Amino acid sequence: MEEKEVDLRDYLRMLRKRWKIILIVFLISTATAAIVSLLLPKTYESIGMVRIGRMRDKLLQEPSTVIEIIKTRPLLRKVAEKLNIAATQERLRELASKIKLREKSGLLEIKGRGENPEEALRLAEAVSAVLLERHELILEQAKLILEEYLASGKERLAQMEKEIAMLEKKIDELETTNSEAKATVARGYMESLERSRDRYEQLQVELREKKMEESYGTVSSELVVAPAIPEKPVAPKKKQNVMIAGFLGLFVGFMLAASVEYFEKPTPIS
Repeated sequence: MEEKEVDLRDYLRMLRKRWKIILIVFLISTATAAIVSLLLPKTYESIGMVRIGRMRDKLLQEPSTVIEIIKTRPLLRKVAEKLNIAATQERLRELASKIKLREKSGLLEIKGRGENPEEALRLAEAVSAVLLERHELILEQAKLILEEYLASGKERLAQMEKEIAMLEKKIDELETTNSEAKATVARGYMESLERSRDRYEQLQVELREKKMEESYGTVSSELVVAPAIPEKPVAPKKKQNVMIAGFLGLFVGFMLAASVEYFEKPTPIS
């Protein structure tokens, strides 16, 4: 306990003696952080929110998939086209660094950053437009596949109807005879007829369900919150930078003062 009290008194004595070192380091750190923050270019951020559409109760694309592919070269080229800028490799990398996407409350949040409010707004709008166009294409392709499936189903129904009619005709023809062999054949036709009718009814139910999915389970992606022009920059965060630099300056100043105190201690004569 006494050793701890002695150590604490030593620290307090050192602080009273070396406070100028700590203050100088603190002032240099905070002043440097303030100057750097003032010199750094401002960054503005515009935010839009998109609700991803559905087809047959399934999302057109999972948010994680959108976040992963939005920065691929083909989509970045489309964004560059919307912005009327050259799609060079360097510009595409720059665009990728300014686009931020994340899932938030069931929606997809799109952030576009720029050195001025207009640039941030145009980037957020371009990314939103490219995403909506892509989802519209996916939805159209899914609808086309469903329409082809329904058309194919109608053709199969027509074929089944012919098959059922043919079996019914053959059964009617065989029922007019008293031959045991023909009666056996007729029973086989009746079993085939029963199976055909079951398949026909099952296909009808399946096609009705698919048709209902097309009518009630399809929702296009939509822009829920349109990007707006930002009023204030999001970076650099001057106050935060100065506070961090201040704490760091105090720590470094204290360590420097402790080092000076240690090396200036008189060496005991043996």
